[in-house]
Amino acid sequence: MKTRFAQAIEEGGNKLNCLICAAPLLHSFSWHSFFFLRSEEKICRECKENFIEIKGTVCPKCGRPQGSEELCGDCAKWEANPLTRSLLRQNRSVYLYNTFMKEVLARFKFRGDAELVFAFAPSFISAFQQYFRRSPSVLVPIPLSEERKAERGFNQAERLASLLQIPVIHPLIRIENEKQSKKSRKERIKPKTVFRTEKGSVKNLDVILIDDLYTTGATLHHAADCLMTSGETKSVSSYTLIRS
Repeated sequence: MKTRFAQAIEEGGNKLNCLICAAPLLHSFSWHSFFFLRSEEKICRECKENFIEIKGTVCPKCGRPQGSEELCGDCAKWEANPLTRSLLRQNRSVYLYNTFMKEVLARFKFRGDAELVFAFAPSFISAFQQYFRRSPSVLVPIPLSEERKAERGFNQAERLASLLQIPVIHPLIRIENEKQSKKSRKERIKPKTVFRTEKGSVKNLDVILIDDLYTTGATLHHAADCLMTSGETKSVSSYTLIRS
């Protein structure tokens, strides 16, 4: 007679399947580990190994992996401009943007697979606790335009922020809707108004912006500028799932 667990393995119940490739999770675990499977383990070993976590020497400002501790090229440009200097205290990210992550992120953002956020949860939570151990802060997810949010059905930054069990507020309103991915690097960095907020909306607060991807840092710097200038925040840092 088959046990309930054996039958579940054979039938491939949802709770035992990898969120990314749908392979039965038990193909990657022993029977012993099955009985002690942590609830947050939602992906198989093969998929997990394709996520490359950022380790080693990084840019001190944006967290980009590199061979020295000097500012990277993008951060040097931000800091050289009097209008953007010191807007963002620092950024830290969890994963590199490799081919596998590119595909998973596309599923997460553009194909409505909101449950994929749980594939990132263990590393996203533990890295946050490592990087942001000091004074309490509030989280501000980078907002989508209403049109974009309606298309996707959810905001991926809000989903990521919900994993961290820290107060989340929504002071930013997006008023510029053009995708950053459609622009050249020069166009992304060019100053413009992307967000607005009420005066004093985050007064004297330490804010951590949450987003999925850091490329040039344009979106995060625009958000930081808005929160510093109009929102009167005390400081702005950022935390993203991926650094490209």
